[in-house]
Amino acid sequence: MSIDLNILKDLWVHVEKRSLIRHNYLLRTGDLMKSFLRGLSVFPLMWVLLLSPCHEALAAPLKKPLSFEHFTQKDGLTSDMVYAVAVKGDEVWFGTYAGGTSLYHKSKRTWKAYTTKGEPQVKVDDGNSIQWKNLLAYNHVSVILPDVDRIWFGTYFYGFGGGGISYYDPQKKPPWKRFTTHNGVAKKIVSMAVNGDELWIGSEKGLSLLDKKSEQWKNFYSTQHGLSGNFVNALLIDSDVLWAGTNGGITRFHRIQKTWKSYGANEGLTELEIKTLVKVGDKIWAGAIQGTLFEYDSEADRWKKMESSDPLNNGGIHAMLVTKDRTFVCRDNGVSIYDLATGESDAITASDGLLSSTVFSAAEDKDDIWFGTDKGVSKLLLNP
Repeated sequence: MSIDLNILKDLWVHVEKRSLIRHNYLLRTGDLMKSFLRGLSVFPLMWVLLLSPCHEALAAPLKKPLSFEHFTQKDGLTSDMVYAVAVKGDEVWFGTYAGGTSLYHKSKRTWKAYTTKGEPQVKVDDGNSIQWKNLLAYNHVSVILPDVDRIWFGTYFYGFGGGGISYYDPQKKPPWKRFTTHNGVAKKIVSMAVNGDELWIGSEKGLSLLDKKSEQWKNFYSTQHGLSGNFVNALLIDSDVLWAGTNGGITRFHRIQKTWKSYGANEGLTELEIKTLVKVGDKIWAGAIQGTLFEYDSEADRWKKMESSDPLNNGGIHAMLVTKDRTFVCRDNGVSIYDLATGESDAITASDGLLSSTVFSAAEDKDDIWFGTDKGVSKLLLNP
């Protein structure tokens, strides 16, 4: 018998007239097992059944035809242009273009709209809708971020006086709280990330920090401080590090040491405008607006282009969603799906049942995935 001990992890040892015994070769007891295995050849009554590493059951590939549910303005959305989706408990929130935010209660199957269109929802608000204090900052909702006790909303305003961030806390009366635009630098919001009492906000002018306890602005950062670009499309908190994807590359900011490092073409980024950043296991992925995926190599401190057989890899990237088994990449031409166990890729488009192949956002909801598109919302049923 010949056994390559270097490739073994979990194995099952069968002893005749007894039972199957499982052993993890990587445990500290491995030395004892090595001696046992080397002596197997002299024990004719014993044999080894080698199995693959014992992980939880791998996710099955998505079987087509796929099952979807669709939601549009006819069902209760305030706009079919859905830029953001977020799930919190029984609630699904949708951020739309020009329609504010729509709230869908799954168990009740009811809808509620929060918008600065029409009459104010709180009597103390009157006059110009962009100055209402007890509602969204504006109707173009670009980001929705669930927090422990509230939900944050980032809006994108083109004129003067409006835009910025708000939060919704159902335990408060009124439940909405709107913030100033930090002297105008936090008006056109494109990204947010929360870490304890810190709320980081990315806009077209740079990076702002809000203290949640005091509900006051603390700091503002731009290219003058170390950002690779002032248009901060994506934010990712990884321990003490804040990663920022901008129109000029990627920046790593150490929140404790207050040190900056930016990555561009010299550090492996063949495309500089980064739209989204996500943590995939112990790796960090970046999606560029023109469609390329990058992975961070921590040992080399560089980014490398990810090569795959993804049939949609030429489609511009808007967002990414990481689940236990898969990574969903929302693109201009559909959704790329990467199986994290096998490394294989697949894709879904309008021809598979999506309302549209232009997909802006995605959110996980138990056995379903919600997709925001330019024609409404599609919910993919993973276990129909």
